[in-house]
Order: sequence, then C-alpha cells, then structure tokens
Amino acid sequence: MTNTAQPRKEGSSDFLSQYEHICALQGLVPLPAVRTSLKMGMLSFNADRLRLLDWVPLLSALRINKTLPSVSIRSTFQPSLQDTMIEKHKSYARRRLPGKSY
Repeated sequence: MTNTAQPRKEGSSDFLSQYEHICALQGLVPLPAVRTSLKMGMLSFNADRLRLLDWVPLLSALRINKTLPSVSIRSTFQPSLQDTMIEKHKSYARRRLPGKSY
C-alpha cells in the first residue's frame, strides 16, 4: 500500500517554494494564511482578506505549479440591499422600448 500523504505534502512544499520565490521577486511578503493552509497539504484561504497585489504571486504560482491536490477559495462577501437596488436600476435603465430608436 502506498502512502499518498507524502506526495501531497511534497506538492504543497513545491508550491510554497515557488510562491515564496515569486513574492521575493516582486518585493512582497508571502501571506501567512497561505503558509498555514499548506501545512495540511492543500491551499485554502478567504479571498476577502487579500489585497489586489496579493493575488499576482498567488495566481502565478498556481499557474506554474499544478501539484496541489485541492485549492479552496472562500468568500463571505454579500452585497448590501442598496447595491442590489442600484444594479436592478441599471439593468432597467438599459432596456430599450420596442419601436423607439435612441
């Protein structure tokens, strides 16, 4: 019987080294949430806590290193009622009436 945990951990460490290298090239600090989740052999984090600059090295490392068995990105963002009403108003305002030319 083969041990599947070892290749999984190796894949996550390969990803971590690639991620840290890309962060160093861009002058960024690797996210603690990424390091913590990789200890379990998979990548799992909350996307609401990432800045725009944090996405670049993370996505680059994912594009290069495809050895992670699982990637989970969560978000707890829920639009407010005001945002929902604005979106409905925008879609209503874009509709054209039949027979009218604008």
